[in-house]
Amino acid sequence: MPYSPQSPTITPSESLPQHLDHRPVYALPYEHFDGHYRVTDTKYISIGLAQWDPDEVSIKTMRYGPDKHNKDRWTRQAEELPLHRVIDMCIFLAKVIFDSDDGITRIPAETFERQNRDIQITRETRGYGELASYNAFLEDKRNLLKARLNALVNLLQELKDEGRI
Repeated sequence: MPYSPQSPTITPSESLPQHLDHRPVYALPYEHFDGHYRVTDTKYISIGLAQWDPDEVSIKTMRYGPDKHNKDRWTRQAEELPLHRVIDMCIFLAKVIFDSDDGITRIPAETFERQNRDIQITRETRGYGELASYNAFLEDKRNLLKARLNALVNLLQELKDEGRI
């Protein structure tokens, strides 16, 4: 596996699977970095050749753990995503979490591919308990999410300043 940890304590607990239809090109041993989770079944984030089309590149979370028969194995519950969708998910996530007013998120035209007009997204109708849980989670994780998005902003700005993007 092409991964050299800078710290000997950050080593993968499982070898990167090579037998799956998704073919990793770059794989991040992710279990040590999985947000607020201290124990996670997401072992890697992989950028590689998509399982649905080997000419496409996708990003996939690769999960390992017990299945319904309590056998430890790589699970198909991992999600493989086209790269543009990951970026779009980040954009949408940032707008919803940090730029919503009273349950309404406005997305300016041209934010997404082929989006010719402004879009207004209204929060789905949820019960008080569901909304309370949602809001509590966001409040609890707000600093973590800000830190991760700021890391992304800083990296993108650095790459832009260097003329790479």
